[in-house]
Amino acid sequence: MADEAINQVETPQQGVSLSLQDLVLLMNLIRATTERGAIRAEEMTEVGAVYTKLVQFLTESGAIQQSAESQAETAPTKEKSND
Repeated sequence: MADEAINQVETPQQGVSLSLQDLVLLMNLIRATTERGAIRAEEMTEVGAVYTKLVQFLTESGAIQQSAESQAETAPTKEKSND
């Protein structure tokens, strides 16, 4: 009977998933908590890195569209040539 309980704990649950909409909600949650000061200064680097990856993933997947202002902040600068 104890082995049966252990096997149940070790078996991953089936059917649990995250949708793109769930990830958009997470992005908005991170944005709201940082605007309200709910994240300590020493945590900002990690939170910012996750947020940046999340926005990039959602943009590449087509779930969100970045504004021109956001794109300028996150995109690497490219020098324009005068061809």
